[in-house]
Amino acid sequence: DAACPFDRRRSGMIMGAGGIGMVLETESSCQERMKLPAIKGCNPCEIRARLLATQYSNSAFHGAALDRKHIASELNRFLSEIELVHGISRAEIATHGVYFSHETSTHASAAASCAGNEVGALRAAFGDELLSKLLILNTKGFTGHPMGVSFEDVAAVEVLMRQVVPPMPNYKERDEYLGDIKISKGGAYACRYALRFAAGFGSQVAFALYASSQHE
Repeated sequence: DAACPFDRRRSGMIMGAGGIGMVLETESSCQERMKLPAIKGCNPCEIRARLLATQYSNSAFHGAALDRKHIASELNRFLSEIELVHGISRAEIATHGVYFSHETSTHASAAASCAGNEVGALRAAFGDELLSKLLILNTKGFTGHPMGVSFEDVAAVEVLMRQVVPPMPNYKERDEYLGDIKISKGGAYACRYALRFAAGFGSQVAFALYASSQHE
């Protein structure tokens, strides 16, 4: 119960550990596999999800803290590039997508907190109306903060495959400072996209956008 992301009671990060593995393949390689003889019970070209885009940057803002303005500007840049290259609008991501947050349950402070920085950046990039439609997910209440291990990427693929979302762990009390946000309650949820945010010491900021296997 100590790990309660986005909850008003959050008061500190809990460390975690683990490991993940993902296989990334180009579409041309996948098409080559389609030519292989069929194997009973196995689809030689089963696509779990599509990784449409990634972006990484570093503001050198602080050794540990994150720069809210930098997160917002980089998210804006990422979403603009997505629309330019893939034709996917912010409205479509908000309406038909989920957001995997980096939120580490750090102290609930109006001045500085991981959740506050993320929500502030999301609100700057999407606006209040679209943000109210974007479902927010978090896995660190289940796993703790495993630092370099990105459980969220695997969870994003699983959500797109299964069309089922996990609930926000230990969420009980709304934080008025964060405003109106759509916190996951878990269960079946139809979605096409998973927007992933990750951050690291030294103000490292990374984004990824996954799409369901049906996306063309």
